Amino acid sequence: MRVRGNLVFGWIAGSVAISLLGPVASAAPYDLTPESTLTLAGTTSTDLEGTLIGNYDAESNPDGTQTIPGVWGGSGNTPIPMSLTLSMGFDDASNPDGLLHLEIDDELGVAHINGLAWNVLPETVLPAELTATILYETFHTVSPESLYPGGTPVDIPIGEASVTACTITQTAPGIGTATAVDDIPGAHDLIVAVPTLLDVTVTTEALGVLPLQMPIVLNVEGRHQIGDATNMLTMTASASFDESGDLPGEPLPTMPVDLPTVIPPGQTASLLLDLTPTAAATSVSVDGDMTATHMQGIPGDVNGDGTVNTDDLLAVIAAYGPCGGCPADLDGDGIVGVTDILIVIDHWTI
Repeated sequence: MRVRGNLVFGWIAGSVAISLLGPVASAAPYDLTPESTLTLAGTTSTDLEGTLIGNYDAESNPDGTQTIPGVWGGSGNTPIPMSLTLSMGFDDASNPDGLLHLEIDDELGVAHINGLAWNVLPETVLPAELTATILYETFHTVSPESLYPGGTPVDIPIGEASVTACTITQTAPGIGTATAVDDIPGAHDLIVAVPTLLDVTVTTEALGVLPLQMPIVLNVEGRHQIGDATNMLTMTASASFDESGDLPGEPLPTMPVDLPTVIPPGQTASLLLDLTPTAAATSVSVDGDMTATHMQGIPGDVNGDGTVNTDDLLAVIAAYGPCGGCPADLDGDGIVGVTDILIVIDHWTI
């Protein structure tokens, strides 16, 4: 017990010595107000190549459908080349909640943002459209007999979808400029680039749950104003993500498809669909008009009792380690550590 006490004493003494080198800045937490709005828009698409062929088999299914290229003539069950594009789109606004930690160095004209964590959809879901675009050459079938004119892409709705969850979480320190506003005491115009991770969850009837995860740089621009009791940050926040590329080309399992006849209509052709994904693309953007506020208090006052003393120091020690968003994380970096201890010591009142 004495050894542990000596270690803690030495640790605190070392922290005090470090704090004598200069003051440690405390990043203040700013909470988004209910009036904040953010628009989430995006499209994703997957291109697939493959074939359609009737389910006819001379031994196991002699009465099955046969597919034959062209308008008429021909014989035998022949694969029909085709392409398929699965697309999903969403575009709607929400009222996000969450926080960020802001620190302004007036002397250097620098702004720091840390600990940004926003829930874009705290109480709602966004509708999404899910469609399939099919392109094939003209073919006809036997059993039943029907003509399928081709050469023109056909859009087919394939079920309902919705964006059920979306979060924006900071992944690295955000740094930018803080420019004092002439003739407005306590006001700064800010421009800060914040590296974040955008997590989007789409739930569909046809394809189940589709998670999307994208690294984005959130561009935060706005004005910070110090008030008598409350500081206010009015800002826009925007980011975009665009990525496309080829896929490995692993074929999907063969899928049975019951395709309604076209000419004449009224029957169903039983086909087998073989597809291989070849390419994918994702494009997502976020645009928000946000307001965040910070109720002024004493830096280092972890327990909120109006003083900074041993109780606050012990609270920081007790929470030491990963602790994003907790009161002891005074600098908003997601970890309670030596810097938070130095903030308490630097603002010691009793």
